[in-house]
Amino acid sequence: MMAIAWYGPVWAGSSLSVHVREAPIRSVLEGLARSGNINLIVDDTVQGTMTMHINDVTVEDALDAIAASQNLYYEKEGPVRTMTAGKKRDGAKSLRTWRLRYAVPTDVQEAVRAMVPDGDVRCYDDTNTLVVGATPREHRAVQDLVTALDTKPRQVDVEVEIASIDRSALRHAGVEWNWSSVSGGAGHEGFSFATQIQALEEKGQASVLARPRMAALNGREASVLIGDKIPVVTEYMSGGEKTATTEYKDVGVKLRYVPRIHDDGTVTAAIEAEVSTPVFVNEMKAYRIATRQAKTVVRMLPGRTLVLGGLIRKEDVESLRKVPILGDIPLLGKLFRSHYTSSKETEVVILLRSFVREEIP
Repeated sequence: MMAIAWYGPVWAGSSLSVHVREAPIRSVLEGLARSGNINLIVDDTVQGTMTMHINDVTVEDALDAIAASQNLYYEKEGPVRTMTAGKKRDGAKSLRTWRLRYAVPTDVQEAVRAMVPDGDVRCYDDTNTLVVGATPREHRAVQDLVTALDTKPRQVDVEVEIASIDRSALRHAGVEWNWSSVSGGAGHEGFSFATQIQALEEKGQASVLARPRMAALNGREASVLIGDKIPVVTEYMSGGEKTATTEYKDVGVKLRYVPRIHDDGTVTAAIEAEVSTPVFVNEMKAYRIATRQAKTVVRMLPGRTLVLGGLIRKEDVESLRKVPILGDIPLLGKLFRSHYTSSKETEVVILLRSFVREEIP
């Protein structure tokens, strides 16, 4: 006998009860499909009878329970669903292809390998597809995983300002890199460092090296290089002879940024900044590269400014002081000229602001 009862009007998500004893499986499936207004094709391979007593479940839950208990493969994709019989207690493997809309195939492949052997998973970047050889039970698990991973990515837009500032000017402005007494760190309310940089720039005590803008997908690296390639000579001994090779290296401003977007709109960012400057060495008749680097992982609030400082460079500056006209007289002019060396410290400061773009068109 077969009896199907439900409570209230029939719609998606309604509760119903199913009580059957030795009823044809096909008849039970057809009755549930009609009750839930579901487009369901029951394959000819589905045979046999079943006994089931369940209460207060949805049509979907009932279909899932029947598929699991009767070794059936329930395909839910698209407007029309199918139910087919498994083979050898769910042990037979078949190939199935997923066409991904947003996720990177290699990333999904790594996740699928946690439940399916490596040799049964293939990905194709040119068609953005994933091919899996698995049992019906494994295919259902892969389907759930693909659904969870293949979602629209979120994006972070990043505004960056990189400035080189005379350290003595920073001290006069009262800026110290000690945030122990500042609530909220470099991005706290009222922090006006960008305004101070602008004031120092107008006085000739600061220069803005770059103002790049970039966008980064959630979990993906974005990078920018503003600079040039400089020939660097390397000397080494080979067979008792000195040999020199020339290699072109990038110099300038480099920035790498990897965001992790959280549900509250904040961003945990891995940031790596590098400022490199070519310095010509007269003795070698070649360049060497002076580099300042910063690498950190920070939590950023949307629209608030994060400041990275402490990239200091000390250099000796040779200057010539002379009396006008008299200092240019041959021989005697030496009496009216003087050379002196002074030390100058500059600091590179990086300001970053991030804005989370909730949805990419």
